[in-house]
Amino acid sequence: MRCISEKYFNFDLCIQKARVVMKRYLIWPVVLSFVVITSCSMQKTARGPLDIVYVLSDEESQKVLKPVIDTLMAFGIRAPEFQPFYEVKWFPLTNLPGLKMYHNLIVIANLNTELGKALARRILPGDRYKMAFEDSLNLFFVQDFWVSEQVFFLIVGRDLSKVKESILANIGWIYKKIDENFATQEKKYIFKYGEQKNISRHLWEKYHWTMRIQHDYVLLREYPDRGFVWLGRGFPYRWVSVSWAKGFKPDWMTESGLYEKRNEIGKFYRDIRTDKRFLGYYWTKFGKWKALKMYGLWYHEKETKGGPFITYAFYDLSTDRTFVVDMLVFAPGEKVTILLRQVELMAKTLTTTYDPKILD
Repeated sequence: MRCISEKYFNFDLCIQKARVVMKRYLIWPVVLSFVVITSCSMQKTARGPLDIVYVLSDEESQKVLKPVIDTLMAFGIRAPEFQPFYEVKWFPLTNLPGLKMYHNLIVIANLNTELGKALARRILPGDRYKMAFEDSLNLFFVQDFWVSEQVFFLIVGRDLSKVKESILANIGWIYKKIDENFATQEKKYIFKYGEQKNISRHLWEKYHWTMRIQHDYVLLREYPDRGFVWLGRGFPYRWVSVSWAKGFKPDWMTESGLYEKRNEIGKFYRDIRTDKRFLGYYWTKFGKWKALKMYGLWYHEKETKGGPFITYAFYDLSTDRTFVVDMLVFAPGEKVTILLRQVELMAKTLTTTYDPKILD
C-alpha cells in the first residue's frame, strides 16, 4: 500500500514512512512538509490566477529545462504588444508547501537529488518510480491532485537531457491540459452571477439562433433585414456580434473575403477598421462547426483607439446559413488576453438548435 495515490492519502502511513525518510536523508523538515500538505486540502478549491503556471525545481533542472517549459508562453495575442496567454513562474522545490494549492502546477523531481527522490517516492507507485529512475517514463499528470480545479504535472528523471526530450515531445499536450482547465473554470466564472435569459430567448424567437449571455451584457444594436446583432458591455469594453446570411457564402470562408466582411462589420461598429499588418488565419472548431478563424488588431478611423479581435466564419447545414461571429476588446493599459478569451467562451455557446439549458 502506498501513502499517496492520484487523489487519496493515507495520513498515518505517510507519517510512518516519513520518519524513515527523515533518518535516512536528514531532510526531515522539507519531507514532512510535503507529507503534511497532501493530507488536509483535498476538499478545497484551487486559488490564484488561472493564467499563471508555477514550476518548482532545483537549480540544475531549471537551468536545463527552463528554455523548453517557458515555451508555454509562446502562445498569445498582440494587443498591440504581444501578451502571452500564460505566464510561467519558477520557484525552488522547497516552496511547494506554499504553492501547492494553485491552479497550474509543474513539479520537477530531479532523481539526482535526495529531495527529488524523496518526493517522487512519496507520489509515484513503485513500478512508475522505477521506470522514472530508468528514464523510461518522465511525465505524469493528475487532475485535482491537491485541490479541485487544479492541473498537476510531475516531471521525474535522472538524465535531464532525456527529461528535456520528453517535455519537448509533450509540450503541446501539457499546454492543452492547462488550456482546457482554463476554459472550464473561466466559463464557470463568467456565468457565475447569472445570465441574460431574456436576451437569449429574444434571439431565439426572432432569429432561430442564440447563445448564453453574461449577466452584464446588453443588446446594443440589431438589424434583422441585414442579418446583424451586436452585444456588448463596458469598462473595459467587450463586444461580440453575429452576422448571418441564407445559404453558403464562399466569399466569407476565404481569408480575403473574411477580411472584407469584417470591415463591413466595422461600419456597424462605427468607423472600426481591421489592421492588415498583423492578421492571422487558420481552420479550427467553433462549437460543433468547422470554422475559419481570423485574428489580429482593429483600429478606429477617427480616434486613437484599438485592440485585439477574433473572428470566426462557418456554415450551418441544419439551417442553411453562413455565420460570422466577431469579438473585440478595448482595454488600454490592461492585460486583455483573459478578457478576450472570456468573450470567446461566451460566443462559443452559440447554437442553432433549441437548447433548454440556455432558454428555459
